[in-house]
Amino acid sequence: MTVLCALALVAGLITYWAIRNDSQLSANSSCPPGAIEIKTAPIPDPTEIEVIVLNGTDRTGLADQAASQLEDRGFVVLDTGDADEPYDGTALVFFGPEQYAAGLHTHAYFYQGHDNFDLEWEQPITIILGAQFQEVRSASDARQSFAQGGIGDPPEGTCTVE
Repeated sequence: MTVLCALALVAGLITYWAIRNDSQLSANSSCPPGAIEIKTAPIPDPTEIEVIVLNGTDRTGLADQAASQLEDRGFVVLDTGDADEPYDGTALVFFGPEQYAAGLHTHAYFYQGHDNFDLEWEQPITIILGAQFQEVRSASDARQSFAQGGIGDPPEGTCTVE
């Protein structure tokens, strides 16, 4: 009986130690209070990324052209249309905390494009094409660009989790 009680005590102490030192419980302890968690991994495949493509120029059919190129690379294009305001650059890629890794991956497909992370963004990833847009990068060029740029530092007001 004494041996059984000793074994139960040892088992209880080991269980208590394991729960206190569980890395899954303490993974988010480095996030400051009020920070929004963003997932940086895994990087989704284009077949898992839904986008909206908008034309920020006066060039007819530009959004449809880019949407076709994105679909050829595996992206899921939900809609195309015209942007509310013109854009002079290559492309603006808007995304929020839920699509952080996907937004950065999508951004890599636009040479000299700009990513626009917004803590309040709750829509699908939205791409506004500008006057300098020529074409969507190939998958290999986008992978190379993404590998060079990587995820980078998390935006202000967020903390990264994998």
